[in-house]
Amino acid sequence: MIAGLLDLCFPPLCELCQTSLDKGHSLCRDCANGLQRIEEPYCQKCGEGFAGQITGEFSCPNCSNITLDFDFARSPLKAAGPSRELVHALKYRSRFYLSDELAAFFVELMETDSRLHNLPESTVVTPVPLHWWRQQMRQGNQAHELAKAFCRRSGLRLLPALKRIRRTETQTQLTRKQRLSNLRDAFAIHKKELDNLKGTTVILIDDVFTTGSTAHECARLLKKEAAVDRVIALTLLRG
Repeated sequence: MIAGLLDLCFPPLCELCQTSLDKGHSLCRDCANGLQRIEEPYCQKCGEGFAGQITGEFSCPNCSNITLDFDFARSPLKAAGPSRELVHALKYRSRFYLSDELAAFFVELMETDSRLHNLPESTVVTPVPLHWWRQQMRQGNQAHELAKAFCRRSGLRLLPALKRIRRTETQTQLTRKQRLSNLRDAFAIHKKELDNLKGTTVILIDDVFTTGSTAHECARLLKKEAAVDRVIALTLLRG
């Protein structure tokens, strides 16, 4: 009822084109449909899309000769244009109301990627955590907001099992090797969740996948310390 009154007094507008919307949406259908999807062919390990006539499953050169502890990573959208604008608004301007609309792209991915079909009942959803200082500065954690919205839409169970125990420098300008070093021992598992994680499939949620260093470090920790069976990294954008 309150939401309806707010919509009446302050009609919701599409975040991208400012078209009037109904029922509290934040993105119109045309803008949502117009966002660039990552479609086949793409690397089966990191999810990077490739142009050209590539048939069958393949791994890209970036994933060759390195160890990545997550089982595979997938992103529904390319990190370009309007998609990047939306994540920037979510992440840096605290527009967390966008998370519900954006989580729909994770659900879309689950319907189109066969590896996300028939997930075991033990599957849980875990957001990549922020250090408390950065979370305070941003007034929240965009990954946690996306994970909550994804769970509401998918029916999967939210389990915020990770915490960031060391504040790291911004990853933006670092190489993959530097990123891996930067994140080493930056995360820990909440002790109360150790028994709940054993043998599970964890869907790790974050906003952007660039080199895979964050997903790798989280997966390494989950498998080593909590005996997690599989870690699937889902990020909204593939950089």
